[in-house]
Amino acid sequence: MGLKKKHIEQYLEFALKIVKRSNEITAKYFKTKIKHKLKKNLSPVTIADLKCEEYLTKKIISKYPSHNILAEENGMVDNESEFKWIIDPIDGTKNYMRHYPFWGTLLALEYQNEIVLGVISMPALKECIYAAKGFGCYSNKKKAKVSKVETISQSYLIHGGLGYILDEPFREGFFTITSLANYDRGFGDCHGHSLIIKGMAEMMIDPHVAPWDIAATKICIEEAGGVLTDMKGNNTIYGGNALVTNGKFHDEVLKILNG
Repeated sequence: MGLKKKHIEQYLEFALKIVKRSNEITAKYFKTKIKHKLKKNLSPVTIADLKCEEYLTKKIISKYPSHNILAEENGMVDNESEFKWIIDPIDGTKNYMRHYPFWGTLLALEYQNEIVLGVISMPALKECIYAAKGFGCYSNKKKAKVSKVETISQSYLIHGGLGYILDEPFREGFFTITSLANYDRGFGDCHGHSLIIKGMAEMMIDPHVAPWDIAATKICIEEAGGVLTDMKGNNTIYGGNALVTNGKFHDEVLKILNG
């Protein structure tokens, strides 16, 4: 059974409200000399990540105690619900630590295995992108749409870390895409995704992602008119990697990446 529009609207309003408040937490520590610890996967975590996630988790539990939560730092709260909130407190922690502005807080809601709303808040860039199923996508309250560029040769390519790409079986396909594209740049994480969502670039190859990295991006890109799959073309956020495009030549890129 699908969600009614009024209920989606209520969930989105709640998500925007708590993410806006969480920006105060991340802003407090940004541009300070912040310490970090390394997790088991050797990625860094800071007090800002932990405090932001703690705040968002508490607010969700208070408002929707029966819902599931999947959060980057503390894992899964499983209440066997059809609803799952997915949290990335700071997407781009390494950028955050070095005072680059290219990081964001990501919050999404999955219902019956489908992402129905997402918020990408990048406070250092003074930008908030959000979308909900059937409502469209917005950047700072203005409608966001993918570009109308229809060929790889005219397109701008964004990509994640080359270190990850060089270890992947699609590395040769990646270099083929790079040689075919009009322009390429490495802008990782949610900032890179936002460029596709807003029509400033046409495709992003993201070689190494967790569900919380792309859950919000998935609904935003879809409501903006684009497509997000894994590198095999599966319609999922759980594939470990992602291809985000304006949808005009998504299948063509997949074919090249997969040889």
